Amino acid sequence: MRVAFATYDAPQDIGGVSTWMQRVLPLLQGTGVAVEVHMMAFYGQPGTNCTYFQERGIPVRWIPWQQHLPYAVRAFLRFLEQGQPDVYVPNCIVPAYFAAGYARRSGIPTVGVLHSDDPFHWGIVDEFIKGTPGFRLSAVVPVSAFLESEISSIAMALGVAVRRIGCGVPVPNKSTQAPDLAFRLVYTGRLIEEQKRSSDVAVALCEVVRRNPNLEAWIVGDGPARKAVEGIIQEKGMGARVRLLGRLDNVDVFGILAQCHSLVLLSDYEGLPVSMLEAMATGVVPICLDMRSGIREVVQHGVNGLIVKDRAEDFFTSVEALQGDLAWWKQLSIAARETVGERYSIENCARQWVDFLQSLDRGRAAPTPFKRPRVLQLPPRNPKFGDYDLRLSWKGRLKDRLRSVPIVCRGVKAMRAFRT
Repeated sequence: MRVAFATYDAPQDIGGVSTWMQRVLPLLQGTGVAVEVHMMAFYGQPGTNCTYFQERGIPVRWIPWQQHLPYAVRAFLRFLEQGQPDVYVPNCIVPAYFAAGYARRSGIPTVGVLHSDDPFHWGIVDEFIKGTPGFRLSAVVPVSAFLESEISSIAMALGVAVRRIGCGVPVPNKSTQAPDLAFRLVYTGRLIEEQKRSSDVAVALCEVVRRNPNLEAWIVGDGPARKAVEGIIQEKGMGARVRLLGRLDNVDVFGILAQCHSLVLLSDYEGLPVSMLEAMATGVVPICLDMRSGIREVVQHGVNGLIVKDRAEDFFTSVEALQGDLAWWKQLSIAARETVGERYSIENCARQWVDFLQSLDRGRAAPTPFKRPRVLQLPPRNPKFGDYDLRLSWKGRLKDRLRSVPIVCRGVKAMRAFRT
């Protein structure tokens, strides 16, 4: 069985989607699934994901990021024609979803993945489950029970199969231990204001550490909000006790977590947070803001973690209570690690994906070679996709193409671009 996954890439990419793919795709390959990856790369060159997969013998087909959506759709259609997969997973790439519509019409089962409770992923539901039948998915994988409950009835009524599979994580041999001196909080993930509220998290960490002399905090990650976070730490005078460690590779994150005692996750929304599962797998007790997706199905308040109402007093009180009762912390730490080992290991995740992909492959009609269409007929632009669904004017396309075409051949190639 040949399965193609679509994704994005960047020189210093971080995030739950990429982390999940780097872990699960080699395991699928190890079961005999012939995996390949189709990707668009930010900044016009392959990044960490491309390198990771190629080093593990997973074929990669890539193009620079395309602003004009029809250009990107054509590229993914070309990848499909070259790779001839038995199942196609467009994942979180909008042009790959449109290409998936043409793939399904030729008999290739297509699988969407709902990674988060955000407008972008609800746009996927609107466009590729509820939307134009010609671009409807064969199946969808929500990562959380909440997302599953929100889409199951409408998806199944429209003939779209639904299978919930959480983003599993490795369970390391080494777990964290009770603190000898400082009780260490940690945040891991992207540094962005939307969703993650990085500045507010930095303010909360500085304040709770200021109130408690035996507390310190590490911030692990990178992103657009990094300068704002650095500025807050400096302004609050907490540079010695709130440390910004920057980006880490996936293989290094468990070593950092094993030196920490409680994870802080105060986002506006999530799907099923990979950072939370990684921490729990290491025995790091999560302190999470109450969110409707992914938190309460994993975290039982006072049993394997804590759920707080805000980024202020309830958060401060919860940290102080956990720090002040290390016997209770130890109980929660053991329970957190057991929760992930029993329900969210990466091996279990991979087995579920293999079973689901095989069921889709068995149910398909006799395969016929996929041929990309000569003419694209795409639905109107969906505003929920934002800049991931741009339809440039001919002037915009010319400007975009001229930026990437060598000077000696700009004339002919630019003129050809208008016909695409």
